[in-house]
Amino acid sequence: MKLKIELSIFQLAIINELIADNLPIMSRGLLKSEKSAFYLMSQVADKLLKKAIDKRVSDKKFKISLQYYEAFALHQFLLTFIDYTETDNRRITRDIIGIINQKLA
Repeated sequence: MKLKIELSIFQLAIINELIADNLPIMSRGLLKSEKSAFYLMSQVADKLLKKAIDKRVSDKKFKISLQYYEAFALHQFLLTFIDYTETDNRRITRDIIGIINQKLA
């Protein structure tokens, strides 16, 4: 099942920054469950980064199509690392979590 999430380029940049700051570079030494989460988030990160490159000059909101499991993984990742974001970005990250949560319901 595919979900379409509508974001601005600014929101997408905040997500990409959060993923870049918190996703490990290598999976060596991780448990199986951590490795699967790592590879899943790596795929989601690639998809989001490609979209950011394609839409870098756009000032309108656009839709990102994610599979249900990808959206769920992104939702969980953002929930886990929201406390490590700056104050201004935390509000925007909460808004993004809310958007994804509505689509997952």
